[in-house]
Amino acid sequence: MIEFEGIDEIIREFEKIEQMIPGSKDEALIAGGDILRDRMKQEVYRNGLQEQSGEGRESIIRTNPSNDELYVGTQGGAKQPGFYLYMHEFGYFNVRAGRFIPPKPFASIAFEGSISEILGAQAEVLRKKMGL
Repeated sequence: MIEFEGIDEIIREFEKIEQMIPGSKDEALIAGGDILRDRMKQEVYRNGLQEQSGEGRESIIRTNPSNDELYVGTQGGAKQPGFYLYMHEFGYFNVRAGRFIPPKPFASIAFEGSISEILGAQAEVLRKKMGL
């Protein structure tokens, strides 16, 4: 699982706002999750990976909010089409080559590059809910 710095502060702010406007947190999470999913799909083949079947790009999903959480990424399991993206994000040891293959990250780059856009979309949802 990828941990990002600064996400705890965002969560605390959403908890404060959620008390004022019920349901706003889920809508804001969906707005931000859609932006991150689209950015990840754009970035997946930009940092050294070669597109073969396109299954990696299509395997990136956004779940619906549950317990104030939302998941953006590939579905788990070795038989899922986007499984190899995990190996490229963090690097892996290639047994045949006998060496460690360095990471070619895309998810962390997509997240870092779209933080302001995600926050802007979430703020816009909250503004509409608050009538501003």
